[in-house]
This record gives sequence, structure tokens and C-alpha cells, in this order.
Amino acid sequence: MRHSKVIKHSGRQLGPYTIERAIGEGRYGLCFLAKSKHGNRVVIKKSKFPGVFKNDIHEAIILSKLKDKRIPEFLGVVNEKRFYGFVLEFKNGCTVKDLLFKHNYQFTHEEIFNIGLQLIKIIGYLHENGVVHRDIRIPNVLVNEGEVYLIDFGLARWTDNNRYRYDLDFSYLGDFLLYLLYSSYHKKRMSKTLPWYQELLLTNEQQLFLKKLFRLEIAYENTNQIEKDFMSAFKI
Repeated sequence: MRHSKVIKHSGRQLGPYTIERAIGEGRYGLCFLAKSKHGNRVVIKKSKFPGVFKNDIHEAIILSKLKDKRIPEFLGVVNEKRFYGFVLEFKNGCTVKDLLFKHNYQFTHEEIFNIGLQLIKIIGYLHENGVVHRDIRIPNVLVNEGEVYLIDFGLARWTDNNRYRYDLDFSYLGDFLLYLLYSSYHKKRMSKTLPWYQELLLTNEQQLFLKKLFRLEIAYENTNQIEKDFMSAFKI
């Protein structure tokens, strides 16, 4: 994120909120940590491009319909002084991306099981409510004292069984799990590059599970099937 953007908004007053600092940058938005007049921390998400939020408010509508502690609550809108943004609940934690690449964290088998199962249950909740997230990546999954949260609903849509299908989230889940599995993998020097299913030390059941997520085998139809097979393949 450009330093000038941080300086420009740091300390800025927007209605009942005061921006403290920038905390993230996505494809289309900048995220700031702010504090309300009552001292509560929130996230204010501002579009990088003028008019984007006014023309595309899927994130606000979807989050306003969802009520679950594992995803951020939509709190409202700020629209003043040429600043338009969404106010979201602040979820404390570290992104899996930062754990992997800033802290070089190596996930244990138990952690992979617990994180994976929680994430599958979150995806199940979304699908039960007609929502496909479409961006389940390591920057968008927070972990805090064993609890998992899914953030950034900028690409989320109501499913239509055509363009926005539930199975769009399944390959994202598979890719996410591979990041966790590779965190403890140590490549041998001069060894040739192999596909993940040959490189990682996985059981046949784990390989089949991941291949079904990636549609390399008969694909999953719903999260109930995924949860059942994940618990069997990765059981502690």
C-alpha cells in the first residue's frame, strides 16, 4: 500500500469514526482500522475506484443478511467529504497469509484439521443462506486462538446455479488446504518439480479428497459431503 494513502487518511474523522491506520489492501478496496466515539474498533473499507461501491453493493447487502460470529457484521456506511466506504465489524486475528509468509509458521496436522473443519462449516453456513464467497484465500482467513474467521466478501454473490455456483468455493478450499499442507514441506535440493499429489506425503484418502475439490475426480456436490470426507481423511 502506498505510504501517501496511509498518511492522507490517518487520523481522519468520518462521522462517529476516527481512522487510526491502514490494515489491508484488496483487489478493489483499502481497509482502515478505525475507532468509534464509544471506543469500539471497526474496519472501514474504501473503494480504490470512484463509484465502485455505489454501483456494486453486493458485499453490503449480503453481509447485512448474514448473522454469524465467524464473519464480520455489516455496521453501516460512511459517505462524506468525498469518502465512501463500508463500516464492518473488526475481527481480531492473524491472516493465514501472514502466518505463512511473515512468521514462517508450520501448521501441524491437528491445526490443519481444526482450521479446515471450521472453514468448511463456515462455507456450509454461507451456502445454506444462498451465498457463494468466491475468494476463500489465505489473506481472507483469520485465525485467533484457534478460532477461524472468513473476511472480505467483496466478490461474494447470491448463488444462481449458473454463473455463481456453490462449487466455485470448493477449488478455493482445496487451494487453501494445500497452503497449510505445504507449510511443513521441505523440498529436497535438486529434486525435480512434481505435482502436489506426488510431492506431499498424503494418504490415498487425502489425495482423493483434494482431487475431488479440484474436479480431478468426480466432484463434490455440497459441503455436507466435503465435511464428512474431510473428517475421515484428516482425522486426528
